[in-house]
Amino acid sequence: MDKMVHTALNSLKMILQNQQITSQNISNASVVGYRRDSNSEFGTTYLNSEEGLNTRVFATREIGAFSTQQGDLEATENPLDVAIKGEGYFIIQPKEGEVALSRRGDFKVDVEGQLVNGEGSLVLGEDLQPIVLPAFNDIQISSDGLINIKPIDAPIDAPFQLAATLGTTTADELELEKDINGFIKPKATTNENGEIEVAEITANQEVQMVNNYLEKSNVNPVEELILTLEHQRNYETHVKFIDLAKQMDEGGASLMRVPD
Repeated sequence: MDKMVHTALNSLKMILQNQQITSQNISNASVVGYRRDSNSEFGTTYLNSEEGLNTRVFATREIGAFSTQQGDLEATENPLDVAIKGEGYFIIQPKEGEVALSRRGDFKVDVEGQLVNGEGSLVLGEDLQPIVLPAFNDIQISSDGLINIKPIDAPIDAPFQLAATLGTTTADELELEKDINGFIKPKATTNENGEIEVAEITANQEVQMVNNYLEKSNVNPVEELILTLEHQRNYETHVKFIDLAKQMDEGGASLMRVPD
């Protein structure tokens, strides 16, 4: 009977974790370029035993999976807004940690002249170095990531000058996941020697962009709310399953009781 309860408790844990993922998606539905966290299908793994077989089974799920579906593009009047059209990512340097990938294109220039996105991460160029822009009167960002500016001290009729190039990548050869802070990074793998390896992010500049647009999150709030209801029903079902296991255990114990 304990195996029934054990299985139900493992399932309850996974349901609660998926509920947390759904809540996270709903809370980030309005964040520019946000990639929806995926509710993974449950898997199973067996506990190894030194002698004989062990029937103990644990539920497992993949951590860090996310949806790559294109979000809706929204027109803006800000020349620093850039949206990726199709597949690909901007290369960024978070405030803490290693280089990461992002679909967030709500750029701005900080007090040091560095190009940053809406959450404060540095936007890197094709050389994977922070982009530093001189003071300018006007700016244009082309579909292939070229940043052209008119310096602040240039004549009004002066042509645009190339200042930097956005670092982008399609990440075709990388298996990606979200880390604990929500940044998209290459997934760690184990080589033949049992050593953990993480692939490096490199710019390939094959991404197509649209200036004066922002990509909205790819979260559908209605679908997430429906998932919330499904999680609740599944939770209630497994709680009833535990109660049923208890009743069966009590019934079996009463049959084994020696009469007075």
